[in-house]
Amino acid sequence: MTETPPPETFLGCRPNLLVSDLSASLRFYSEALGFRIGWHWSDRRARFLRDEHGEPGEPGTALVGRDRAQIILTQVAGVHSTWLHLDVPTPAQVDRLFEEWRARDVTVAEPPVTRPWGMYEMRLHDPDDHLLRVSSPPPPPST
Repeated sequence: MTETPPPETFLGCRPNLLVSDLSASLRFYSEALGFRIGWHWSDRRARFLRDEHGEPGEPGTALVGRDRAQIILTQVAGVHSTWLHLDVPTPAQVDRLFEEWRARDVTVAEPPVTRPWGMYEMRLHDPDDHLLRVSSPPPPPST
């Protein structure tokens, strides 16, 4: 007799990055990287904000997303550094993101390259020095 597997429990995972200035991070993720702002909560006002970026230094939490990737940003005092890995399906998409972000004057710390472990990856830092790794399977070998 075969058992029916249980339905999926986890529908996704949204990392929560701690940031020093939520409004600066919202500008970076939305204007530079092309994420959309899903919602923005103000701790000080105890409500959701209509103004996407809020006042500089205003504490709170926000959700940003692009395609199926979502990131929660929460303003907390102190130094923060996390590595966040964003998967894309093809090397051509990594290259398109590289060109898009370069056109928006985003500083890419390491341009796309095939890493020793086989992934095609570029790396950049957000305003709080979180490392964003954007990668895909490697390009096919040249013939």
